[in-house]
Amino acid sequence: MDSFETLFPESWLPRKPLASAEKSGAYRHVTRQRALELPYIEANPLVMQSLVITDRDASDADWAADLAGLPSPSYVSMNRVTTTGHIVYALKNPVCLTDAARRRPINLLARVEQGLCDVLGGDASYGHRITKNPLSTAHATLWGPADALYELRALAHTLDEIHALPEAGNPRRNVTRSTVGRNVTLFDTTRMWAYRAVRHSWGGPVAEWEHTVFEHIHLLNETIIADEFATGPLGLNELKHLSRSISRWVWRNFTPETFRARQKAISLRGASKGGKEGGHKGGIASGASRRAHTRQQFLEGLS
Repeated sequence: MDSFETLFPESWLPRKPLASAEKSGAYRHVTRQRALELPYIEANPLVMQSLVITDRDASDADWAADLAGLPSPSYVSMNRVTTTGHIVYALKNPVCLTDAARRRPINLLARVEQGLCDVLGGDASYGHRITKNPLSTAHATLWGPADALYELRALAHTLDEIHALPEAGNPRRNVTRSTVGRNVTLFDTTRMWAYRAVRHSWGGPVAEWEHTVFEHIHLLNETIIADEFATGPLGLNELKHLSRSISRWVWRNFTPETFRARQKAISLRGASKGGKEGGHKGGIASGASRRAHTRQQFLEGLS
């Protein structure tokens, strides 16, 4: 029976990955061919994730998924002596981590990553940047079947069935051990601020707005993320990608024209109430309507 080993090169996405001969050694960007000759390699590109990795420091990493009631991992790459190692699920459809228009897959990925870490006894401080090269003879690799390539929703469903999938919402509480959870928290917090903040940049150059967003997200990263997430703050390049995605989406969708159109629509709805009492209630209702409309516009952009 074929194993996932034949599919690994296709599921491993970095184009010029970091790699090293030693776990704590100097990591350099090398060709894919050279990287696959070394024991330690970059797991995923900064902006795309295809491998969901849990670092199990306890022994019996090869048995952990089975004992937890999970499907067969795509592979488990272990220390030959201690049988600690990386338990890996490869995604059939990799998740883009910087797409401001499609946040639902990213949010779900954070929950799946957290759920796997919890149920498999993963190391909460594992940064997910570097992984054991499963093709290297330095490690003992147990390969899953050739069909061990998973839909994200299927993994989420399995975790939900064993009551290990964190609830949706509030990533600062539910996914603090997920590296993707940092992305979710930064995105949600920054984009809510950006909806209002962009008004102060209308009429100015877009580059100035992008710099403003980066300064804000950098501050959040060094405070909220650094303090509340086990894996620490995001790296500079990841911040740049995320900041650029948010700033450009908001700049395109929250313009003076769209703002005036919304205000006009709100005024017309308020006027249609008629009367002093109706106008007062309409004013209250229009505030709630405005917030609902803004949220609906953003959610439509996610679909």
